[in-house]
Amino acid sequence: MKTGSKILLGIGITTTLAATGAYLAADAIVEQIQTRRNRYKVKTFVRDNLKGNERILDFVDRIDNDDLNHLVNAVEKLGKVRNKAGVYAGSAGNAANELTATLKDWLREYRH
Repeated sequence: MKTGSKILLGIGITTTLAATGAYLAADAIVEQIQTRRNRYKVKTFVRDNLKGNERILDFVDRIDNDDLNHLVNAVEKLGKVRNKAGVYAGSAGNAANELTATLKDWLREYRH
């Protein structure tokens, strides 16, 4: 193998390793930022809705990052289900009101 080919091969391998390292480092940084963001969300929720309960805030500080991420994901999914249920409940409520009005009208006509 010629010297020029060896140099190009070395540069290619070095570039590949550097790109892989940068990707892995960026992935780890993004994951750490997401975890800190989730922890901040939970602490803000506790402060706003649970009157800053110190026991819960201490628990949030001690909980494992994976467990915290699972907790936040579960809460977000429950929020989506709640919003969907609210839409359907509103529609069902409107349908029930319309049915009630129709039955009242029918009863008025039937009595007369």
